[in-house]
Amino acid sequence: MRTLTLLAILVLAAPPSGSAAQPPPSAPRATSDAPPVTYRITGTRFAVAQNVHVDRDEEVTDGVAVVGGSARIDGRVEDGILVVGGDLHLGPTADIRGDVVLVGGTLIRDQGARLSGGVSYVSFGDWSRRTGLFGWWPRIELGNTGRWLSLAATLFRVSILAILMLVVLLVARGPVARVGRAAAAEPVRAAIIGLAAEVLFLPVVLVFSIALGITIIGLPFVFLLVPVAILVALVALLLGFTALACRLGEWLEDRLGWRPRSAVPATALGMFLILMPTLLARLLGVAPEPLRLAAFGVLVAGAIAEFLIWTIGLGATLMTGFGRWNTTPPPIGAGA
Repeated sequence: MRTLTLLAILVLAAPPSGSAAQPPPSAPRATSDAPPVTYRITGTRFAVAQNVHVDRDEEVTDGVAVVGGSARIDGRVEDGILVVGGDLHLGPTADIRGDVVLVGGTLIRDQGARLSGGVSYVSFGDWSRRTGLFGWWPRIELGNTGRWLSLAATLFRVSILAILMLVVLLVARGPVARVGRAAAAEPVRAAIIGLAAEVLFLPVVLVFSIALGITIIGLPFVFLLVPVAILVALVALLLGFTALACRLGEWLEDRLGWRPRSAVPATALGMFLILMPTLLARLLGVAPEPLRLAAFGVLVAGAIAEFLIWTIGLGATLMTGFGRWNTTPPPIGAGA
C-alpha cells in the first residue's frame, strides 16, 4: 500500500509528456535597419563662413541659417533653412518642416528626404566653385581689384545684415509685424518722423551731453549716454528695416500666390528686392566697359531706395514704441 501511494504521488507530480521539450517563447528581434526613435534636441543653428551638418539623430527645434558656407541635413529641422553663398544637401533621412531659401547656391535632395515647405532661389549669376573658407566668392581679377573689393564689401555687409535680421525675427516677431503694419498704413508720416529723428539725433545727444557735463554728478553719465544712444538708434533702424523687408516680401508673395508658413522667406525676399539695385550696381562695376557705364546710375538709385526704407522703418519703429503697441485700427469688414 505504501508503494502504491508513492507511485501515485510521483505520477501526479511529473510534468506532462513533451512539455520539457518546448522552449519558452522568445521576444521578437528588432531589425537593424529601423529608424531612430529619439532625437538630440538642439536650438537654432547659425554659421558664418563654415559648413553646418545636422546629424541623423539630431532635431533642430528652430531654423538653420548659414552664410558663406554649405549645409547638409540628415536629421529633422522644425523651421525653415536659409543658406547664403553655399549649397544645401538633404540626405535620405532628412525631415524639413519649413521653407528653404537659397541665395547663390543649389539644392541637392536625396531620395527619401522629406520637405514639407517650399523652395525659393535667389541667384546672382555664375560663381567660381573653389575650395577653401570663401570658396563661394567670385574669382578676382588683378586688374579690377578695387571694384572687386567694393563688391566684396557689399556682399559682406549684406551677409551681416541678413544674420542680424534673422535674429530680430526670432526674438521679436510680434514687434516686426506691428512696425510693418504701421509703415504700410502711414508711410508718409513714418518717413517724416524718421527723417526728423535722423536730423535731430546728433544735436539732441550733444545737448544732453553738455547738460550732463556741466554738473559734476552728471559727468560720469556722459560716457554712458553716447554708446547707449547709438545702440538704441541701431536697434531702431534694424527693427524698422526688418519690418519693411518682411512686409514687402509678404506683399510680393500675395501677388505671386505663395503661401509660406514662415516669415523668414518673406523677409529674405523683401531684403533682396530692397538691396537689388545696390547689388546690381556692384556687379555692373566689374562687368565689361559698356555695361560698367550704367553702374553709377544704378548705384545712386539703390542708395536712394535704401535711404527711404531705412527712414520709413525708423519712423514706424518710433511711432509704435519699438513695436510695443499698434497705431492703426484693424481693417473694417465688408458687412460694416
